[in-house]
Amino acid sequence: MTDEAVRPGRRQRSLSCKPAEQAMIRERAAAADKTVSRYVIELALADDPDRHPLVLTEEEQVELQDGVREIQAFVRALRRELPGGSGLSLLSAISVLAGERGP
Repeated sequence: MTDEAVRPGRRQRSLSCKPAEQAMIRERAAAADKTVSRYVIELALADDPDRHPLVLTEEEQVELQDGVREIQAFVRALRRELPGGSGLSLLSAISVLAGERGP
């Protein structure tokens, strides 16, 4: 009886990598309490871009960039308003401003 008959659909595969990479994979698999095969299979399946998009869409990138620009503008404005020697951090200054505005 062949191994294929015992375990239909299963076949040994090989993966080419540097010895240092192999050591890292073995260590990470052991840390995850998995065999190297199971560890690599789960990583490969989890990175399926059809199931889990790996990048932002163009619209999401624009939205994120706009948000970062808004935060930058706020921080610049806040720094201009802070007295030079106030010793307030940006977070403290935000708290003070929020307290002045009330609920």
